[in-house]
Amino acid sequence: MTAAIKIAIVEDNIDNIGTFEYAISQLTTRVELVGVAKDETEAYALLTDRKTDLVFLDIQLRTTTIFSVLERIYAEGLTLPELVFLTAHGSFENAVKAIQFACLDFVTKPFNPDDIEQSLQRYLAKKQYTQPSPQAEIGLLLQLLKTDMHTPKSIAIQLSRGIIEMVELPQVVFIEADENISIVHMAEGKTLLSHKNFGHYLALLSDNIDFIQISKSYLVNVTQMKQYNHQDRSLKLKTGQNLVVSHRFSRELHKFLLSNQKQLVTEGRFDFIKNIFKSGPK
Repeated sequence: MTAAIKIAIVEDNIDNIGTFEYAISQLTTRVELVGVAKDETEAYALLTDRKTDLVFLDIQLRTTTIFSVLERIYAEGLTLPELVFLTAHGSFENAVKAIQFACLDFVTKPFNPDDIEQSLQRYLAKKQYTQPSPQAEIGLLLQLLKTDMHTPKSIAIQLSRGIIEMVELPQVVFIEADENISIVHMAEGKTLLSHKNFGHYLALLSDNIDFIQISKSYLVNVTQMKQYNHQDRSLKLKTGQNLVVSHRFSRELHKFLLSNQKQLVTEGRFDFIKNIFKSGPK
């Protein structure tokens, strides 16, 4: 028989703890609840206890957020268990976005046994191929929480077999939809097969000025553009790759480039702007 997953929860609301305990009693996957923490001190002790495999973390504690606890543990260089964040629907939107950028897991309250079950299955899948330890992801999460989420410098890409690769966003040339996965094209010519779908990246980068959708299958880094022909909707990238902008998105791209060219030139985001718009034959 497969050993039970040793789980714990950090939650300061007694009713929520009771709801969580009931939810895990309905699970198919075998779990053992080995700890409950209700405040910052208890959370630190629980998270640094090596007997726990997976911890569900409420973001908001009474006097602080769980991120202050994680920052302390991360600064001390201590190993963390696998983490799943808990948040009420619609709350902590920036924090949830940072969690997604770091490719960490989260569950929305009220607790749903199916959502918890899916988190457990993701943990088991990751454990099968790698040793779960979200140190790099937590480092990225904490970095993002301290900076402007509109202009993040890095993103975590979930590959096959539970592998997470940290990528610098300026090095992402474009993201391509491929059925239920995404292909991340990098500046050095490498491609990464992400197990997140295209919609995930559209939502994640929706308010990032460096990325714009040019078709139902392509999300492009504008700083990697070299030339755009508005007449035939052809887009040439600095890597030499050529894409076609769909009719639906062509006007939006043209408008974006025209309205932002002063800022783009000032910030040096294009090597040159004069030739970004190439006129086709009359």
